[in-house]
Amino acid sequence: MWGGTPIEYTIAVTGGYDDNVMRFSKDEFNEAVQDVGVMGGSSTFDSFITRFSLYGTKSFIFSKHQSLDLKMLYSSSDYRNTPEKKYWSGGFDVSFKWGSYRNIKYSLRHLDQFYLRHYVNKDISNEQLAPCLFTDRNQSLTLTHRMSKRSWANIGGGFLQRYYSKPFTEFDLDIFYLKAKLNQKIRNFGTISIQMNRGRAVSESHFMPERPSSFNRSYETMEWYAPIKMNKKVPFFSEVGFSTRLEKRIYDAEDPNDPLHAGRSHLDSKYDIWLKKNLTDMVNITLSTRYRTRQTDSAYDWVKDLKSFEQIQFWLTIKWDMIYDNY
Repeated sequence: MWGGTPIEYTIAVTGGYDDNVMRFSKDEFNEAVQDVGVMGGSSTFDSFITRFSLYGTKSFIFSKHQSLDLKMLYSSSDYRNTPEKKYWSGGFDVSFKWGSYRNIKYSLRHLDQFYLRHYVNKDISNEQLAPCLFTDRNQSLTLTHRMSKRSWANIGGGFLQRYYSKPFTEFDLDIFYLKAKLNQKIRNFGTISIQMNRGRAVSESHFMPERPSSFNRSYETMEWYAPIKMNKKVPFFSEVGFSTRLEKRIYDAEDPNDPLHAGRSHLDSKYDIWLKKNLTDMVNITLSTRYRTRQTDSAYDWVKDLKSFEQIQFWLTIKWDMIYDNY
């Protein structure tokens, strides 16, 4: 048996708000008031955001239980008060399925020229600022396997290349990671999952014969992610969800001339809540919010203050699911 399905695609429009676009610490808020140069082209610390996303899926059916699925995705984001933050991302998935919750998937993601903020370009001086941007290319392979009638597991690994634009190429990283996730459906409730990611980031330039800096930006990372989705017997809403994501990062640096990284670690915590409502069979709306906090540990108090921050975001997304069939 061989056949194809119509192309399924989704259009999503998102409006959002970010109260700390640059991820400033408390001290940096005070500094930015006195020196607006660190703001780049931004006029405020916060910003409204608009995002347009497009997803397309095509399936090729080999038999009753076997199929090959192709998915393409594209997204473009624009920050109204921070023009440098405008960026796009995209990618694709290729999945081979041989049963319910039994598949293997290759994914490629590209994040293009993501602006962080202006930093001092120390290759020139200790005062001159330059925009800092990076580009991500993330490849991963994930295996999904059903464990029981109501539970399944995902295991996999990946390779993320995070390369910075000049003059900050000494921050380039190659990141290798493994991930494992357990999922459990609960009758008359929804789904509970827990995921663990373990990664190793290698400072690409540090190990080059002609390295731009003697400093080592390599680090180890451990991340825990636990989403809870309630979609059974929920009043009014189609789904209510909550998730916690905790990342512990420990830097390798030991050079006393690099106090910003030497002996440094941090805990990055993200807490998300979302409410989803299906308006029709093809249209849904989701309201979500995120609170993020990073707590940095270092032998230097000024590093603790500099690299710690808080951030709150709000998002409203409308999605339309559509089908294109030219037959």
